[in-house]
Amino acid sequence: MASTRFRMIGVGLFVVAFSALEAYQWDGGPEDKAKITACLGGNASFPWSIVTGLGETILGRDWWFQAPDKEKTSIATYQNNHFYATDNLGVGFLPNAGLSLGYARHQDSGNYSVRVQLHRAKSSLVSVWRTATLSVADRPPATQDGALHVTPNDAVRDDVTNDLTLELHCGQFVDLGHPPVDVVWKTPSGEVRNSSYRDNGTFVLSLSNPVQGGIYSCQLAPSAPAVRCLTATSPLNAAAKLNVDGKDTRLSLLEGRLREIEQVNKDQNGAIEELTETDNDVLRRIAANCVDWLKLDPRSGIRTVYISGDPITVYCDQITDNGGWIVFQRRQDASVDFYRDWADYRKGFGDLEGSFWLGLDALHSLTTSRRYQLRVDLKKWYGTRGYATYSGFYVEDSDKNFRLHFDNFTGGNAGDSLSWHRGLQFSTKDRDHDSWSTVNCAQKFHGAWWYKACDTSNLNGHYKTSGRISSRQGVTWDTFGGETFSMKFTEMKIRPI
Repeated sequence: MASTRFRMIGVGLFVVAFSALEAYQWDGGPEDKAKITACLGGNASFPWSIVTGLGETILGRDWWFQAPDKEKTSIATYQNNHFYATDNLGVGFLPNAGLSLGYARHQDSGNYSVRVQLHRAKSSLVSVWRTATLSVADRPPATQDGALHVTPNDAVRDDVTNDLTLELHCGQFVDLGHPPVDVVWKTPSGEVRNSSYRDNGTFVLSLSNPVQGGIYSCQLAPSAPAVRCLTATSPLNAAAKLNVDGKDTRLSLLEGRLREIEQVNKDQNGAIEELTETDNDVLRRIAANCVDWLKLDPRSGIRTVYISGDPITVYCDQITDNGGWIVFQRRQDASVDFYRDWADYRKGFGDLEGSFWLGLDALHSLTTSRRYQLRVDLKKWYGTRGYATYSGFYVEDSDKNFRLHFDNFTGGNAGDSLSWHRGLQFSTKDRDHDSWSTVNCAQKFHGAWWYKACDTSNLNGHYKTSGRISSRQGVTWDTFGGETFSMKFTEMKIRPI
């Protein structure tokens, strides 16, 4: 093995009196496998120290460094009361097993370790280790005026639930530092939340109705390495706070809704003025789905599509996953009763801008006109959102009782609670097509669905005003909450493949 060239640094003999121990102990310094941060050009230290027990003598100490994806190399040794370090590292000795590193560089990031060799009675030898990981940060974060500020923004619409939300912005950053920092929020109740970063230099916290009044604060995540490069007196070390008034927030959300209505009316009036009868004829001939409408009018809303010349009035979602979705089911409150008979589920019911079921006849016409994918969007009562997607979705006609078909579950954090129902016929309280010979699942679970015996999902079940329910007696999706948790919001929608 090639020898390593060392330089000797004279070090005085380090003597400390300790009470008698039966075996060695580590005394202070970083815990084993600790994480240490240094700033570029700054100092780093590993103040390890060991106390020997009765009959133990330290024979030597060796220090090692391992860069990411590299082999471990020796960087220093302590023998015969002298410290030796390799020429290419600015390392120093910290009594009695520690190491210091001056003017930290990027290439100094990695794992550091010390090995202490002990001699025990009866000539036994033992080696003990301590390790730590060093991260070298480039630069601290910076804002426009050197401090954090929380500012409220105008109400905006959530792209999943379509609810109006109030946004709080924390910033304004001109540099996130390196590695980039994150911020954490604290609500008036003490809940700690993470947030998303926007390109305008701010981190955003979205608040939905009803908004909790009180003090909201944001601060840099203490664990971020770049935060430790701030000076002790930097204003960025302090949290920024804002007192949010619940009444004022409700007014802001109402004003946001009024602005939307005014803008929609303005846009619709302008569009009506521009469209000619010829334009309308063109729309009727080409708009067979919401992807066609997306090319003509990117707004979500009620539209008419034509299948083999027959009109079907639908709701187009032009926001979720780049738009183009025909929504055929939505549950958002208890205003519409979904415990209905076969005739109602064939023709459809409800309000296309609220809770509704489009209708099995229309769903059959749409899904057999071309290949579609299915998306299911879900929201729990405490705000968690999920979705699931399926390829090749269609339903057969009334002669086959609108039997459910699709190719595969293709993903989504809500999991797959529909594949168990593939190939099954639709059932209602007055048409029992499930596979349980002695029970009508639609009656038992107060809904209408492609039941088997009975379900792993039941999105047309009884709408509850809270999440926890008796087993399956609600709007359920087993892989997203289980059979005893009812959803606050659901949408089922299709888009051409």
